Order: sequence, then structure tokens, then C-alpha cells
Amino acid sequence: MKHILNRVLLLTVLLWGSSCEKDLINGTVGNPEQLLAGRISGTWAKPVQIITPTEVPAEVFGDMRLVFTMDESGNPKAFLGKDCPIVFSATESTWSVSGTEEQAKITLSGTTPVDELDVKVNANSMTLSFYMGWENTETGETGKGDFQVTLSRQ
Repeated sequence: MKHILNRVLLLTVLLWGSSCEKDLINGTVGNPEQLLAGRISGTWAKPVQIITPTEVPAEVFGDMRLVFTMDESGNPKAFLGKDCPIVFSATESTWSVSGTEEQAKITLSGTTPVDELDVKVNANSMTLSFYMGWENTETGETGKGDFQVTLSRQ
């Protein structure tokens, strides 16, 4: 009886161990850019903590809503900047990412005027920083400056 119990216990441990090993082998871990893209992927909105050049009102961000999607392989795919036409044209574009969560850089292709963003991202918020030219359509005044905004994951 003791030998049978030992064999059943050994068989249980072996089967459990092989099932865990199988999960690890079949699980895929992306490269650093894919992992970072996964943290950025999704919808971000509700602009707060807005910083603009002195001559530019915070309303430049409008009701900013950014959407980052990924393909089946976990790579960045499409970007759409909604409700902020001064910062991003309304057309869908593509994106890529490099860096780390603390210092990521998103490069956009197919949108204007902003095509490069410095990003800090965590599970619930993303802070975007970028340099952009601006024009006050009422006064004709123009300039360039640094902008920053924090968005929440939706």
C-alpha cells in the first residue's frame, strides 16, 4: 500500500510539473518594444496637468482622446488622435515606440503637426511631452514651445 501511495504521489507531481513546464514553453514574451507598446496600447483621455507656452491657452488640447492599437503579434499598429485637431490631424496613422516606461518615445507617421512624443506611462496614466509650433488665429502671433499633458486610461 505504501508503494502504491508513493507512486501515485510521484505521478501527480510529475504530471503537475509537466503541465507547468508546458505553459512556460508555450507562453510568449515579446521583445522590449512589444512589452512597452502593450502598456501604451488602448484609449487615453481626460487631459489634466496641462502645460503650454505662456501665449497658448490650455484649450489647445480640447477633449483629447488618443487611441493606440496593436497587431496580432503585439507590435504597434494604428494611432488615432480624436477631439484635438490643433495637435493631431484627424486621420488614422501608425505609431512605433522605443525606450522604457520611464522614458519612452512614440513616433507617429501620417499625422500632423505633432509626430514625436516623449511619454511616461504607468497602469492608469500617461504623460505626453512634445515640442510644437503654434499660431494664434486671432492675433496672428506665432511661436514654438514645449507642451505637456497627462491622460487617463479609459
